[in-house]
Amino acid sequence: MAAKVNCSICGKLTDPTLENCPHCGSPVDMGRVGGSAAPVAPPVDVPDGGGDHCPSCKAPVQDGDIVCVRCGVNLLTGHQVAQKQDEFVPTQTNRTPMLIGALVVAVVLLVAALGFVLLRDPVNNARQAARSGDLLGAINMLQKHTDSFEEDGDAFAMLGRLYWQTQQYPDASSAFETASRLNPGDEDLAFMAVLAAGKIPGPAGAGRQLSALKRMVENHPDNAQAQKMLALAQGAAGELAASEAALSTWAGLTNDPSDLETYRAVVNAMDGDYGAAATALSTGGTASDAARLAQGYLASLEGNTETATAVLAGAVADTNDDVAAARLGLLYMAQGNFDKALPLLRPELGSPAADSARFFYALCLQTAGLEDDALLDFDRLVSGGGEFAEDAAVQMAIIYAERNQLERAEESIRKAKTFGTSARIYTVEGQVAALQGDLTVAQDFFRKAIQEENDYPAAHLEHGLAYVRRGALTEGVRELERYLELADGQVTGGRINEVGLLVKQLQQTLAQNQG
Repeated sequence: MAAKVNCSICGKLTDPTLENCPHCGSPVDMGRVGGSAAPVAPPVDVPDGGGDHCPSCKAPVQDGDIVCVRCGVNLLTGHQVAQKQDEFVPTQTNRTPMLIGALVVAVVLLVAALGFVLLRDPVNNARQAARSGDLLGAINMLQKHTDSFEEDGDAFAMLGRLYWQTQQYPDASSAFETASRLNPGDEDLAFMAVLAAGKIPGPAGAGRQLSALKRMVENHPDNAQAQKMLALAQGAAGELAASEAALSTWAGLTNDPSDLETYRAVVNAMDGDYGAAATALSTGGTASDAARLAQGYLASLEGNTETATAVLAGAVADTNDDVAAARLGLLYMAQGNFDKALPLLRPELGSPAADSARFFYALCLQTAGLEDDALLDFDRLVSGGGEFAEDAAVQMAIIYAERNQLERAEESIRKAKTFGTSARIYTVEGQVAALQGDLTVAQDFFRKAIQEENDYPAAHLEHGLAYVRRGALTEGVRELERYLELADGQVTGGRINEVGLLVKQLQQTLAQNQG
């Protein structure tokens, strides 16, 4: 055995005969610290060769090994002199790159999270869907979003625009009303609520429009256009005192009261007070074009066709006003004077005509018996999808029904329903079913028409005639009497006289049967 000693500084075995430790360079006999001698480790016998195993973990070790690389035990003393390899604790220089790496990972995760939130934003998703043409998908996203977030005004505004694009005007009106309430300073949203309500047919639409106008004026009292529209809507609703106040406010905002009496006349005429309307026009004079047009309209409303025609003809000759020309053309059409009506209603060649002008021109063609020409113009309106598309599709259905082309009539009704439903559509649909011989289905449609608009005369007329055909005379008389009540003042010509005569005959028959 070779006798060796442990270095007092590094603890490794070294030859005691050497002056310095070959491992750390310290003097082998260095034992003095502050003048005192340090103890020298006793000699240790080490085997000269051959492999062995660690006494602690039994891992194989080689000759000359001092520390077990697996468990860190000093093979000579049996004491733990080093940490296990898998328990290595990094120094400060080791932590720095780890902290930097963790920070990078955190930033990446934060960016990814923000991107995920943006991608999950339903309003942004709906906007993208709408741009790609998926309007219904966009509407569905916003509906779900606004159910949970009832104060998101931007979402309601966008939802209103999408409803408007898909011609769902009642829903558009509600969405714009909510958006306007959440953003009371936005005049455009308030005005869109008014316009959408105006697209709703019947009394329900008029009521909602009046309410929307009142809210708009309340939030924007200096908006002259809103004041004027409110005055007219209140006049139509019979709120004459409120209408007068709104008209006065409007005149004060515009500083131009020249047409004030004209609008007062219009309000009175809408309320059926033609005498007051005439007085207002006399007070305001007839110098302005608006006053002359109002006089012409008033005369036509009173049934004074001769005066209305003369006044409107003068206005057309002097001003070439499109509105006056259209009204005069309709008067000529009602008189059966199609030669004079058609030039006034005909859209200008080579220029995009307004839907209203094209519709009334096509209607005049239809009334004049030029149905093929009328169908062409009506079809253009349907394809354009504008304001008169629904009415044009209904007129096409009527023409086809009169020709007994019932499949085409049904197709036109389906097209009309893509733009909305109305009492008129259901009534025409019932007429087509009656022509097909199915009175039960026909009456279902007439009932739907009456539910849609109880004051629609034609629905009661057709419903009554269907009852008579089925032999239900009591029900038929009741519906026909309702028609006569509603048609009084609205319908002129021989039809109302014929229905009146029919009701008298049916009443006599019922009396005889009861006797």
